[in-house]
Amino acid sequence: MAGEKIPDIPIIYLILRVGRFRASGPAIIDTGFDGGVYPNMEIIKMFEGLKPKATVLFENPIFGASEFEVYSAEAWVKNGAGEISLGGVKVYIPTEPELVTGEVLIGREVINGMFKSLTLSSSERKLTLEPIVDSLE
Repeated sequence: MAGEKIPDIPIIYLILRVGRFRASGPAIIDTGFDGGVYPNMEIIKMFEGLKPKATVLFENPIFGASEFEVYSAEAWVKNGAGEISLGGVKVYIPTEPELVTGEVLIGREVINGMFKSLTLSSSERKLTLEPIVDSLE
C-alpha cells in the first residue's frame, strides 16, 4: 500500500560461546518467541556432539506444537563500545530441520530476565539497552 512503511526491526549484536567455539553477529529481538536464543545453522553446529539439557514444546503458528532441544551458552551483547554479559542463556534448537531459519532470534526469556529497559529509536535507527546489572566489560 502506498504510504505504508515496514517498521524497523530491533537488532542487537550477539556473541555466544560454547566450549571452544564462539559466534557473533546480528540477532533480531523477537517478543513473540518465549525462549532465550533461537539459533541459525551456524550456531546449531556449535552444539554438535553435546547432549541437550532438556526437550520442550513451543507453539509454532505454521507447524503447531514443535519440539526443541535446550542447550546453554555464555552470551554477551555489544552496547556502544562495551559488551554486556548476559551470563548463561538457553539456546532452543528445533528438532525439525524445516524450522531452522537464517536469522538468530532473542526471545522474552533473555529480554525480560536481563534488561531493565530496551529502547528502539526508529528516527536514529539506534537500539539502547540498559542491563539489570551493570556488567559492561
